[in-house]
This record gives sequence, structure tokens and C-alpha cells, in this order.
Amino acid sequence: MKKVMLITPMLHQGGFERICVMTARLLQKKCEVVIVVFSMEDIAFDISGLSVIDLKLAARAGKLGKAVNILRRCIKLSRLQRKLNTDISYSFGMTANIANALSFGARHKIAACHSFEEIKEGFYMKLVGRFTDQIFCCSKKMTELAVARYGFEKIQTLWNPCDIDEILERSLQGQEEDLTFFQTEDRVLVSMGREDDVKGFWHLLKVFRKIHEKEEHTRLAIIGEGCFEEYQKLAGELGIRDRVLFTGLKKNPFPYLRMADLYLLTSLSEGLPNALVEALSLSLPVVSVNCLSGPAEILNKDWQAAEKKEEIYFADFGILTPRLSERKDLSVKWKDEEKEEIVLDQSQEKLAKAVLGLLTDQALTEKYRKHGLERARDFSKEAYLKRLLSCIDTW
Repeated sequence: MKKVMLITPMLHQGGFERICVMTARLLQKKCEVVIVVFSMEDIAFDISGLSVIDLKLAARAGKLGKAVNILRRCIKLSRLQRKLNTDISYSFGMTANIANALSFGARHKIAACHSFEEIKEGFYMKLVGRFTDQIFCCSKKMTELAVARYGFEKIQTLWNPCDIDEILERSLQGQEEDLTFFQTEDRVLVSMGREDDVKGFWHLLKVFRKIHEKEEHTRLAIIGEGCFEEYQKLAGELGIRDRVLFTGLKKNPFPYLRMADLYLLTSLSEGLPNALVEALSLSLPVVSVNCLSGPAEILNKDWQAAEKKEEIYFADFGILTPRLSERKDLSVKWKDEEKEEIVLDQSQEKLAKAVLGLLTDQALTEKYRKHGLERARDFSKEAYLKRLLSCIDTW
């Protein structure tokens, strides 16, 4: 039985952290598995029954602090790999991938890239490519770009797993008092993500204001870690503060998704957005910007054709709209002094138009509810495990 070490910086709410925990559970019957983290602070996942080791080397400020941390992590990780006689170390996230690549105690090393931003970091990618035995990219687009930019050969696509049965089960575990925002006649739009500029939440709020102008009985819920202070302020300036719920960190976000009517993604870039697949698994119709990378790959069978679309595109499993501006803009423009109508740029207008069209087209909504769930099954945990083991078993 192979000894596998999974490495992630922390286990707080996040996409690749969730994948790390799920991978540990999937591999338990096939391998001896241990999870190694740099800090146990703010654990958001169920790790019962899993072996977790804390290196106690949390992030440090400043260039010198970060450099020292990298060195300490590599040394401590290498010693632990040797002590545990590790066959394979498999890392998630940039800082974990760096430590894994520079460690020297495991027989084979795998690095997982879950963000398009990682592919753009040339020095980092070359380091990981040189000192690991295999790179997994969570989307075909990321793999394509990495091969084109760096000429990697030991690289392949491994879609993130989605445990549909678990999501359905957990979606029924919500407390009624926590869901009162959803228990009205209003249509509720929902989006998930940490408070980070890459999620484009200023676009989301402005677009929702336009939607609310046309469809008064609408609400918006944003689920994710952060205080969202500047976005709460923006919601107030837009006159929709009482129509927007910022839930904060939720260890179980699925009851909120189950109660919603439509899922919106406004990210500037992604890897393969887990939240999009999770929304599909709960039969939520989806409208997503066609950002790099992931949405086109999830929502259309022919992802290469879909990613080239620059207008509203009715894909196989959801609606894609043009990419949004990367310039953060918290200012608000109005068409009149009474502030009755907001001014949006072209891409924001098209996103609002797509959402409004879906909200008023019951047949299209039902089509995407049905086809979305079917699509989610393509990202099953069984498919992920089979692909992962096909790599591990070659060593």
C-alpha cells in the first residue's frame, strides 16, 4: 500500500482545500494517507477520521519572512517525508507546491494547479515543472496554456471532483432560521467566493442593481469568507443594502444554494470553479462570465468553441456572457439625479440582460436545471479517483 502525503497551506474555506480533504477520503481505501498543513487555524472542513499533521509554519509578512518560511517549510517537510517513508507527496496551492517541489524526502512529487493566476507566474511554474514528477491542472485550458508557455510534458488535466450525493445530503441540513432571507416570494440570486478582487463582486452588485430595477422582487446572497465592508458600502450607495445578504464563511453553504433560484459567477479569472459545478449539482440554472478559465469548459461540451464567444452565449449547460473589466471600480454612475437607473458598461449590461432573460423564461430555466445536474455528474469523485490512481499506479 503506497504512502501518500497531501500538502495544503491551511484547511479554511477554499476550493483546493476542499479538494485536498476529499482526495484524502477517496484515497484512504487504496493508500496510507496523511494531510500536512502549515497552520491549523480556522479549519472549515470535516477532518474526522483523517490523519492531519500541523507543521506550525503559518504565513509570515515581508520578503525576508517569506523567504525564511519557504526554507523552514522545505526542511521540516523533507524530514517528515523521510520519517513517514513517503512514496508520493501531492500538493495543492502555490505555497504548498513550492515547498513540495523543493523538498527532498518523497520518492515522487505531484503539484496541483488550481488557478489561472498560477500559470502566469513564470518563475514559479518553471520551478514546479523542474522539481516535480507530475503537474495536474484542473482545467483543459490551463493545461493548454502551460504546455504552450513552458513546453511541459509531465502535465495533464485532472478535473476537480464533486461529491453530488454528499452535496444533496448536506443541502438538507440547514437551520430554518438561517434561511429566512430565502423564504419569501422574491427570486434569490446567489454567488460564492471569498472576499477577493478576482471574484469581481463590484460587478456583481452593480449588475444586480440593474436586475432589481427591472425585476423588483429579487434578492442577492453572497456566500464566502471576509467582512465585505467595501461591498456593503457599495450596496448601500446602490440603494440595495436591504436586498443583499453577505453570509460570511459557511462550513455548509449548500442549504443556501438549494434555496436559491439562479447562480451567478462574475470572476475575472478562475481555474475550474468548484462553486459552479456545485451549483449545477443542486439543479441551479447558471449564468457565468466567460473568464479564463473554467466556465466555458464546464458549461459547454465544445469548450474551445465556447471560450471564443464574445456575446451572450446559450451554452449546453448554462449561459456565458463576455468577460468583465479587471479594473476595480467602486464608483457608481446614474442616468438621472433621482438615482433610479444605474449606468453600466457593455459587458455588465450583457450580463444583466442574460440574467433577466433567464428569470423570465421558465422553459429555459427548466432546461438548464435538468441539463446542469447531468453535467455535474461528469465531475464525479469516481472519475477523479480513477484518473488520479492511473498516475499513482505507474510509480
